[in-house]
Amino acid sequence: MIYYYVFICKRGFFRLNYEIIRLSEEEYEYHELHYIYTSNEHYTVKKQQDKQCFSCTFTREHLTAPYIHDSYDTLYSGDFPNCEAYGLIDKYTGEIVAYLEICREEWNDRLRITNLLVKEQYRRYGLGSLLIKKAKSIAEQEDRRIIVLETQSCNVPAIDFYLSHGFVFAGTNLYFYSNVDIEEDEVMLELVYLY
Repeated sequence: MIYYYVFICKRGFFRLNYEIIRLSEEEYEYHELHYIYTSNEHYTVKKQQDKQCFSCTFTREHLTAPYIHDSYDTLYSGDFPNCEAYGLIDKYTGEIVAYLEICREEWNDRLRITNLLVKEQYRRYGLGSLLIKKAKSIAEQEDRRIIVLETQSCNVPAIDFYLSHGFVFAGTNLYFYSNVDIEEDEVMLELVYLY
């Protein structure tokens, strides 16, 4: 399906003629994705544990200096079985401007978003929303009970984006990336979209 969008911005009109296409594993295996974002806020994590109770609180706070994140991931990395990747292609340039990778978790009937990336210069034009819509469409067609994804406590722009699309907090792992995730200010969060 081909979509046409005209955007009005400070620079004038911006027209993007794009299509969402499936990306083959043979061609896009280990295709590198470059994640860059800046956040002026984060969620601080406080945990409490004693014999009667344990809890974890996430509190949104402003940072004294912006947090700049720069990392890489890959499509079809082999970390998740049964994956499919999609690209949002600009029909004028032939460039893929955004990526979505999903995997099916059959044992618990979930659809997992393993990668969602809109290239930096194409953000804030609604392209990420189209990819979320694509994932929701697949989940509905397959009668999945839930869509799940992972983000981090320091990635407030992504958290806000997912919450605005109906995702809710489902859980955390305070030691998912390392033994010092809280101190490093990068705690894993799971968000879900329920059907």
